[in-house]
Amino acid sequence: MIKNYALKTLAAAALLASAGALQATEPNTPAQLGYEVGMSGEVSYSGRFPTQAMENQYNAYLVWIAENDLDVTHAIDARIRPVASLDGARNGNVSATGRFPTQAMEDQFIAYQQWVATTDVEADYAFRLAGVN
Repeated sequence: MIKNYALKTLAAAALLASAGALQATEPNTPAQLGYEVGMSGEVSYSGRFPTQAMENQYNAYLVWIAENDLDVTHAIDARIRPVASLDGARNGNVSATGRFPTQAMEDQFIAYQQWVATTDVEADYAFRLAGVN
């Protein structure tokens, strides 16, 4: 546990050190791409995602990874860490791939990947919203 914490601390320090040389840019949002925010249902109320369901699952994902001491990049990590909430015997709602605590979360992640692939939004958009480059 201490080793894991030390590695995360070193990684965070390295990230902060390298971030000083980077110039901040605001990521494209659905609202900037011409979507109508909140009224038509085309985009989430905050304007960050093309649907409210996607934003709800993104927010749930951030809470879930914090509760399980996972990195924000868990969704795209090549390996799946053993997490109690991903154990099918304990959680009957685990997604089909076993990567997310619910199928709804996985479905919205897939929809997110399709959305960024077909728009001017960059693939790491959600990670930059969470403060990870």
